[in-house]
Amino acid sequence: MKILITAPLKQEPKIFEEYQKSLDRLIVPEGYSVERFFIVNDCPEVTGMIRNAAYITHDTGDEYRKDEKEHLWTGENIRKMSNLRNMTIIYMLTHGFDYWLSADTDLVLDPHTLEHLLAADKDIVSEVFWSDSGRGEWCNAWMHDQYSNPLPEWKTPGLYQVGMTGALTLVRRRVFEAGVGYAPIYNIKTALVGEDRHFSVRAACMGFEMWLDTHCPATHLYTEAEYQKYKAREKDAEGMQAGAADHNGGL
Repeated sequence: MKILITAPLKQEPKIFEEYQKSLDRLIVPEGYSVERFFIVNDCPEVTGMIRNAAYITHDTGDEYRKDEKEHLWTGENIRKMSNLRNMTIIYMLTHGFDYWLSADTDLVLDPHTLEHLLAADKDIVSEVFWSDSGRGEWCNAWMHDQYSNPLPEWKTPGLYQVGMTGALTLVRRRVFEAGVGYAPIYNIKTALVGEDRHFSVRAACMGFEMWLDTHCPATHLYTEAEYQKYKAREKDAEGMQAGAADHNGGL
């Protein structure tokens, strides 16, 4: 069985490198193979960094901004993102993949992510990640409408049915063959904003359920502060490992 890991790519090089390293560490269950495909969007500085992946460039000329709390999406950003995500779906279908794993490039994935998502045996299942915009903690899944507060049980490792999801999502081929995708629904303009909402509505209308796995949360490097915290934790972990090695060597 073939899995495509894919995403539109417009990212700071240092964050993209952490993302790539996490993909390198992914454990691929027996019987599965993984390939990567990126659509580089107005981000030429990362093309020389891409490894073990196919990619194309598709510059939209779009301005994309974020501050120290959250992404600052515009309607034009979202429309163009919908198109880029649909391009990755076309690539997946035309190249004979069985699964499509959309993994945004500001995430650091746990090595066991693929194991848990595949073990869930669902048509659409996401791995959770948590963020805090200063207005409370939120995650990449919700039950209804534009957004609803995360359920407390999602902090406990498990598998939960949700109403909408995205950003780190494994999808079976048959979902796309049924016509689900990211194109905006023409008669939903302001009630639901965001390509993941339109994907989720289309999936639900086609009879597909959406699920959230919470066994191995990803890390979301969506601000400079989060990146620095992640690097500090990584340095501390390396120090502890070095200390343990020195201790064992002295026995």
